[in-house]
Amino acid sequence: MLRYTLIGLIIMIGAVMAQEQTDSTSAVEEIARQAEETVKGGFKVIWDYRVLNDMADASRDTNKTGVIGLAWTPLTTTIGNEGAKEMATHPGWAAWLVKELKQRNIGPGCRVAISLTGSFPALNLAVLAALQELRVKVVGINSIGASSFGANEYGFTWPELETLLRDEGVLKVGCSAVTLGGTGDRGAEWDEYAKGLAYACVKHSKLPLIEPNHLRDAVRRRMAFYGEPRGYFCFINVGGSQAVLGSGAKQRYNRGGWFYEPSPIKGDPQGVFDYFLEAGVPCLNLLFIDELNKRERILQP
Repeated sequence: MLRYTLIGLIIMIGAVMAQEQTDSTSAVEEIARQAEETVKGGFKVIWDYRVLNDMADASRDTNKTGVIGLAWTPLTTTIGNEGAKEMATHPGWAAWLVKELKQRNIGPGCRVAISLTGSFPALNLAVLAALQELRVKVVGINSIGASSFGANEYGFTWPELETLLRDEGVLKVGCSAVTLGGTGDRGAEWDEYAKGLAYACVKHSKLPLIEPNHLRDAVRRRMAFYGEPRGYFCFINVGGSQAVLGSGAKQRYNRGGWFYEPSPIKGDPQGVFDYFLEAGVPCLNLLFIDELNKRERILQP
């Protein structure tokens, strides 16, 4: 009799544990779904804003996301891939981010450091949507500069769009400072006309400007902004910021995905990524996303 009682108890405990696991999985799936909805809501706000300003082009941005820029503008910093920018608009990135962060026990109250550039505005939105739905504390810097087909149009740079999304209530989290981006994190490749446009965009963003004298100074100022790396659960980078990835980034951090150890190849200077990794803080690099998508099977065909 006792034997059957014990067997029954074991079965009952197993059933309870299985149910808890199912409930936990369901909760994460719901958070992921909400993050995707936030992304979709953000796209609608940006697209409607483009329509209002006679800047909408459905032939170029067939999904009406509002975040596909032009091949070149005065605010463009580097050559980018149009296909990658379109891939980034899939809301599934937000769901994947939720699941990746939850797997690392990142949730309500956790501090996460982020760096966003104009090169991948859709990924910026996905990151913020995921962090918002996870109720994470965000400490972030965004940048004006953008590569081809990113947020490279005057009035539609990422810091301006992020401010729009916060003003419209789509986002409740976001960045607290802005840089010019580009070479040296100060738009060194721009002429005076482009810099004038960039400064006007900074003003529209309503964020304080971090303006370094050179790349090493940019890294120093960013680290001063973030403070002690060990106070964060992870660092998320979107795009190819020199100040984040440091010099020689193409050799040192030449893939997308998670990093847990600093590159054995030293940069001169080292970037923000290096300092967080040296402090033992996991870093997620959202770059080279076509390869990342294939490796992680993020988006369903």
